[in-house]
Formats: sequence, C-alpha cells, structure tokens
Amino acid sequence: MHALKPFSALVCANVILAVTMTFTMQTFPLPMWPMVIAWACFFHLGGGDRPPAALAAVLAHAVFGVFAGWLAALAILFNPTALPGTVWVPLVVGAAVGVMSLASGWPRLAVLPVCVYGFAANWAYLDVPGRFDATVLTTLRADNVIVALPLALLIGCLFGWANARLIAQLSAPDTQTRSAG
Repeated sequence: MHALKPFSALVCANVILAVTMTFTMQTFPLPMWPMVIAWACFFHLGGGDRPPAALAAVLAHAVFGVFAGWLAALAILFNPTALPGTVWVPLVVGAAVGVMSLASGWPRLAVLPVCVYGFAANWAYLDVPGRFDATVLTTLRADNVIVALPLALLIGCLFGWANARLIAQLSAPDTQTRSAG
C-alpha cells in the first residue's frame, strides 16, 4: 500500500471515523455532538502532536465548562431570590461566564473557548425535554448532564486520538516495500 498525501490521509481518516462515530452512536445513549466538539478541541489543543496532553487539556477545560453549566442550571432551578426568571437567568449565566473567565487566568484552564464549548454543550444537552429538571440534575443517573457529558467528551477525545493515529498511518510510507526495492 502506498502512503497517501497528508491532506488525503486527513480526509480519509475523518470520513472513516465520522461514519464510525455516527453509526456507533445510534445504539448508545450518549450525545454525539459533544463528542464532535471534544474531537475538534483535541486537535485545537495540539492533539496531532501531543495526544496525551491534548486529551488532558480538553477534559480539564470542557468538563469545567460542563460543571459551570450544571451549577448554573441548579442555581436557575433553585432560585433563592425573589427575582423573576427574566432577570435571574441572565445574572446566573453572566456569573458563570465570569467564573470561567476568571478561571482562565489559571494555566490549566487558560483556553477559555474550550471551557465555553463545554458550557454551551451543557445547555444544548439540557435543551432536550425532561433533562432540565431538578430530579435529573441532582441524581446520579445516565441522563444527568454531569454524568453524560464528561463521558461523551472523553469518547470524543479518544476519537480525536484515533483520528490522529489513522492520519499518521495512512500517510506513513510503507518501509517494507521501499527497502525491498
């Protein structure tokens, strides 16, 4: 087998793994789009060159964003103020964004956009009917965002890692054929 040009290897690997992810997620209850977000963040944070570091960074940043979103959801549901939701919700979201922004001053959470992707994935997940519910959010169960999303983000990172390896394999010259010739 001849090595593919790097761009061709990237295209082939992306297609193969996107089909695999989409096919596989039809039978698993995990949300696919946060996996795609994590896969993209994996490469954004250097996964092609430093896979272990990128995986750790994506999980730290995105899971922090999910956690901030989960806490914000709880604060919204258990509004301890007399403020109407039209005032309370924007204040809670603003406070969560402020906390994430402050946390970006810490080197382990310095890539604020990846934290925000986790925060946004949290709200997209909670937008499904039945999930933005006090019982769901406070019980250890598979449809609780704080359970489902970290697992989905981990699997997405692993797809990113597999993507990087497949690209490398598809674009690597076949040393056996070349040494025999």
